[in-house]
Amino acid sequence: MKNQIVETTDSEIIFSRTFDAPRELVFETYTTCEHLMNWWGPRTWPLSYCEMDFRPGGTWHYCMKGPNADDESWGVAKYKEISEPEKIIYNDYFSDKDGNINTDMPSFDTIITFISVDDKTEIKVVSKVGSKEEVDKLVEMGMIEGFTETWDRLEEHLETIQ
Repeated sequence: MKNQIVETTDSEIIFSRTFDAPRELVFETYTTCEHLMNWWGPRTWPLSYCEMDFRPGGTWHYCMKGPNADDESWGVAKYKEISEPEKIIYNDYFSDKDGNINTDMPSFDTIITFISVDDKTEIKVVSKVGSKEEVDKLVEMGMIEGFTETWDRLEEHLETIQ
């Protein structure tokens, strides 16, 4: 059911897509490592490490492992606001394996909204960065394709757990 919309502005990348699952379940897939290990990241860059403290003020430290032995992309998210099952707001950073933020890479202010549409759920993700140059850098790095593949995997995960 791929009905994804992607928009970019001078400071944001916005994704939205509807999933054939109830909002509470879709929200839940964002709240535990057990779920995220099954779907987060593109197919060739799945999660290999996940540690989460899902609460405002908590963090999510993760690693996506690439196709080559030394390909790793570490990140850390710092949760600002959680309104179950409507919204998750966090700051997302590239990091090292110890969780130290990589200031050479763009960081995101991320707002994820979960909207009930009959018995389906629309997810809208707004990733706000500092500039048009950072938006362009992330698009060139393949963020749109990677995010699309990640949500393809979420759709498959939702089918298996319903």
